[in-house]
Amino acid sequence: MHWFTQHADQIRRPRNLIIGGVLLLLVLTATVLARPFSGRAAGSPPFHDLTSYIAWVQSHHKAPFDRDGSLSSNKGGAAFIKKTQGKAPLAAASSAAAANIQVNQDRNPWPKAELGAAVNPANGSDYVVMENDFRQNFDHEIYHTSTDGGLHFTDDSATVGVDGFANAPYNFQSDPGVAFDSVGHSYISFISGNLIFDFINGYLNQDTEVDMVQGFANGQYTNITPTPIDFQPCNGLLTGTINCPAILDKPLITVDNVPGSPNEGSIYVYYTLFCNGAGPTGTDPCIDGSATIPPFSSAILESHSAGAGLPFSTVALVSGSFTQEQFSDMVVDSHGTPHMFFDDFTNPLAVNMYESTFSGGAWTVNATPVATFTYNGLNNLNNWQFRDAGAAAPGCGISKDTAYCAFSAQQIGSGKIESTPSVYVAKVNTLTGASTTHRVNNDAFGDGKDHFFAWATVAPSGAVYVGWYDNRNDPFNVKVEYFVGKSTNGGSSFATQKAVSTASFNPCTGFPGCGFFGDYTQIVSGPDGVVHAAWSDTRDGASMQVFSARVTW
Repeated sequence: MHWFTQHADQIRRPRNLIIGGVLLLLVLTATVLARPFSGRAAGSPPFHDLTSYIAWVQSHHKAPFDRDGSLSSNKGGAAFIKKTQGKAPLAAASSAAAANIQVNQDRNPWPKAELGAAVNPANGSDYVVMENDFRQNFDHEIYHTSTDGGLHFTDDSATVGVDGFANAPYNFQSDPGVAFDSVGHSYISFISGNLIFDFINGYLNQDTEVDMVQGFANGQYTNITPTPIDFQPCNGLLTGTINCPAILDKPLITVDNVPGSPNEGSIYVYYTLFCNGAGPTGTDPCIDGSATIPPFSSAILESHSAGAGLPFSTVALVSGSFTQEQFSDMVVDSHGTPHMFFDDFTNPLAVNMYESTFSGGAWTVNATPVATFTYNGLNNLNNWQFRDAGAAAPGCGISKDTAYCAFSAQQIGSGKIESTPSVYVAKVNTLTGASTTHRVNNDAFGDGKDHFFAWATVAPSGAVYVGWYDNRNDPFNVKVEYFVGKSTNGGSSFATQKAVSTASFNPCTGFPGCGFFGDYTQIVSGPDGVVHAAWSDTRDGASMQVFSARVTW
């Protein structure tokens, strides 16, 4: 069996479709999520009849929740384009530096996990956070805008696109990305998709689309219609052929804000495509824009626009000849050159992180990996069951021509191995491709503690900050805190690191069955030198909310 298919549940976490209707209904009823199901069939072979489709689902989909492999909710099929404004008096400005501010403004227990964030490069007071949010009883993107440096937030719904095949709004969204340009526009990106499994009419629809929505007034509001970047059909009759050549996943977004850059203001959207196989037999490659992706493989793709309101380019291949790729993040160097970092899972024994550079209108992959590492999961199954494969993803920041990409691993290269993951940062010279890797968390090596969902950012001073979840302070390894580490020696060590969450919490509390805690959590820095950390938090013992803190040390 192909390694990538064999390990799909650990690495790719295919979106679940129908994992035992009776079991699902029992779980949903017990957790007040009694609704139809949602998910995707990424990595699956082509489906030519219902029997083979269900057989594949039953043998490959093991986690009941969220479109990425956790148990998410049906997405209902209705348009949710509501907007609620208002600023709650959450904390006084005098205590903001030490305070934990609740970002979401609703007052319900529905989980909120997986965070994108950005700060206006021209004004550090403008800060936007967006999350996967289940408050409407389905997975939807909610964004929050602060115009006072993270003291108060609005609570706004992202718009929903319309699927041309189903002739209805998409019924879920996921995977938030946020960016700003230097003239006050915000940009949000996400996956839109369906889980329509209609037994009455004998119809399946799991179409996916990468969408971008432009924001205005320093992120305070956004367009009511999204800009589709890429669309892949996955639909058909249950009694006939189900056409599902490809599935899209994990879009993020970056804007070139480098002064004097020849592409200043350009907007880059990038993501993973899983090719299930195209053509009448399902064994042909997937063709997407100028990219050709072999069947039963995956690749990193990208499309860009020259600026606000301008069209996006033809989709292009980022990951070159590699064919088992996932998880990408992009930075722009001091010359305005984009650099993409992504994970390659070809080797069953180790992950290779590669760099691809956009120059002369094409992406070129550096032949030497940025980092080679082993990631074997959190190994904390006695306490947690949520998906954690995203901990291996690069979360990157840049200072001039030096990029810093944070990730979790049990082993770097052939070095010493530990049973639980630590956080590392790969330091990359984007001009030469030379790289070194350094451990971030400074607790004892091999102490059995978990460190995961890391992201890096760089302040204007050049100080490197990394944020991550950490259970080092709980002797039972159940509760985590959100930690931030600071390096003043170019990422070689992080002498200053501490919890910025003012309470520890059990990540399993907020989602039914401990099925989902997100795949990433971004930390961002502003032009004023303030670093903003945001994380999912279950401190109340009953729900999963979003909190943020200003890091000024």
